[in-house]
Amino acid sequence: MALDIKLNTNIKNVQSRYSKFLNKLPGIITRGLEQAGENLKEVIIRRTSSGLDFQRKRFVPYSEAYSKLKNKTRVDLQDTNKMLQNIATKTISKNRVSVYFRSQYEAEKALYHQTGTGKLPKRKFFGFDAKLKKVIQKNFAKYIEKQIRGLNIWVKEKILLVTF
Repeated sequence: MALDIKLNTNIKNVQSRYSKFLNKLPGIITRGLEQAGENLKEVIIRRTSSGLDFQRKRFVPYSEAYSKLKNKTRVDLQDTNKMLQNIATKTISKNRVSVYFRSQYEAEKALYHQTGTGKLPKRKFFGFDAKLKKVIQKNFAKYIEKQIRGLNIWVKEKILLVTF
């Protein structure tokens, strides 16, 4: 008694789809990192403009003299608005993005606010907390999953067909 087994595979199709996936994945990750950096930048600007520090607490109020001079009571770190407009993002490596100030002058100004140098009180605006970190990580993961699903490279048919 003999038993014949014939194997038909679509391994060539699977290999080509896997190769396509490997070629496109680094670009997807890079775009996801860029998007995460931009999200962090936008959150910092929006939160600072609302008068909140990186822990979502109100900034230390302006001095009475400065408040009268500028006719402002809400602290939003926007005298000329050049400091916040100078925030930018840049992808540094395949798994790292940087949020920074383009101008050295504006970076120094931000450092004075951040550390409370001189007569300025500490107003920590340039940073993020654990809650924001989780939100950005979640958005990054959603973006990657959506892009991978959009490639339509997952094998939907049977990989191996055994016939007797």
